[in-house]
Amino acid sequence: MPGPEQGPQTKKPEAVKQEGCPVEMLPGRRCGRPIYSAPSGADETPVCLMHSRDPNKDDAAFQAEFERILDAAGEGIADFTRFVFPSANYQGRKFAARCMFVEATFTQAARFNRATFTRAAYFRNATFTRHADFGLATFTRDADFRWARFTQAADFSEAKFTQAASFYEATFTQDAAFSWARFKQAAYFTKATFTQDANFFQTTFTQDAHFSRARFARDADFTEATFTQDANFSGATFTQAADFSGATFTQAAHLNGATFTKVADFSKARFLGPAEFRATTFRRDSSCDPGSIFSLAHFEKPEAVEFADVYLGQALFCRCDVSKVAFSNVTWRRRENGKWMLFEEVASLDHWSAEFRLRPEEDMPDERNYLVIAELYQQVKKNYDDRRDYWTVGDFHYGGMEMKRLSSPRRNPVLRWLHRNLGLAAWYKYASDYGESYVKPCLCLLLVLALFTLIYPACGLHRVSSEKASPPAPVGQTTSLAASTEEISYASFLRFLRTYPDRRLRSATAFFGQSLMTTMSVASLRRDFADYEPQSVSGRFFALIELLLTSTLIALFLLAVRRQFRR
Repeated sequence: MPGPEQGPQTKKPEAVKQEGCPVEMLPGRRCGRPIYSAPSGADETPVCLMHSRDPNKDDAAFQAEFERILDAAGEGIADFTRFVFPSANYQGRKFAARCMFVEATFTQAARFNRATFTRAAYFRNATFTRHADFGLATFTRDADFRWARFTQAADFSEAKFTQAASFYEATFTQDAAFSWARFKQAAYFTKATFTQDANFFQTTFTQDAHFSRARFARDADFTEATFTQDANFSGATFTQAADFSGATFTQAAHLNGATFTKVADFSKARFLGPAEFRATTFRRDSSCDPGSIFSLAHFEKPEAVEFADVYLGQALFCRCDVSKVAFSNVTWRRRENGKWMLFEEVASLDHWSAEFRLRPEEDMPDERNYLVIAELYQQVKKNYDDRRDYWTVGDFHYGGMEMKRLSSPRRNPVLRWLHRNLGLAAWYKYASDYGESYVKPCLCLLLVLALFTLIYPACGLHRVSSEKASPPAPVGQTTSLAASTEEISYASFLRFLRTYPDRRLRSATAFFGQSLMTTMSVASLRRDFADYEPQSVSGRFFALIELLLTSTLIALFLLAVRRQFRR
């Protein structure tokens, strides 16, 4: 035992050399190779040539030992645990052994392109300090890249993974290319980090694809990728653009809790099974650029597609049937009057995603394709109507009518303005918000009654003859008007006031009161309701106009009330 001032005993370099390299190999055995004479500071402890970090060590001797290990392993285990490769030029090489590159370090470019691994290949915790090229490589058995670190570009383009491939918590510091790669068994990218672009263009995942909690710091390209089994992106984070356009999801697509900071493009994607977008975070800002794009997407089983607790105020669904998709606690964009609206109404046509989907045809004079947007409104309206969410139905009914009002085949700007602002749809909007407001028609009705109360005296009202008058005295009759007054007109108004100087206010009230009762009788089609009626041509003309207006407003009022009770 050492004395109190001596501290723990350390082995002398001579003892280390006798015992050989102390690096632990697999499974828990000591390396034991002769100690390499490395320059001072190259290694923390004396190690063998294969584990030395000396950048100038003999590459030929290293490769010779590497080949010896492979030959000795045959189809068994070739253990390269914690080896530090001065070079790795193995393109086109066939590895028959079960290769253990666990915690290995590749100081130069690792060239495994077109290589074939007939047994399992373990690159767990391996570090690739330069370009890692596995393009067109074939992994016949398991490919284990868990916790691997790719400092430079990683190329797995057209690689074939026959068995499970795991990149769990792998770190890709530069571009990661998996375009045209084939994963025939499960692919695990759970918690993987892609610092630069991640390219999975036309990649095929035959079994489950796991990308849950993966982090994509730059663009993620899954264009035309094929997910034959479940695709799990739950909790994944996409800081830049995420492109899933043209992708095919044959089974379930899980995007619960995923975060898309920029645009998430699912245009032309095919969802043949369930798709879950629960608590998914899509872009939400004040711009008119889209946050999520589902244009031309196809939902084979729309009733199994769910958007829950998500913001869709910057989502494009044009030319995509969403009439049966489940929307639960979804937040849409709001228009100025507080009603929900579809983003297609305000999406920037300069953005590539909206340019060819929302721009009108060449023979259409509209600024954008309002007919396509109106069709989408009908689908969303039907969706909420089937679920008896009538309040939301009203908002999208309003939006659909707005699109019909704005859509006009007229090329002349004056005629277009008249169609949009003075057409039937425009008056329908002014009068009752397309049947969504019962307050507006009520106020308009009161305004019309007041207006015609002032108009009728200008045309002249004549007393109803005794034969036509009903026995009971009309409600509006007062002693302010002499019994001999046969006409109410503005020409006789001053005479009424002078006749009863002590009761001018009551006379004026009676004057307009009789006109109001005439207005009410015309609106209610009851001639026995008032003492006076319009008899001149102009008076009868205005009575007809009043009847049309009041009947229409009453109908709009009742329609709006019915819609409210239905809700």
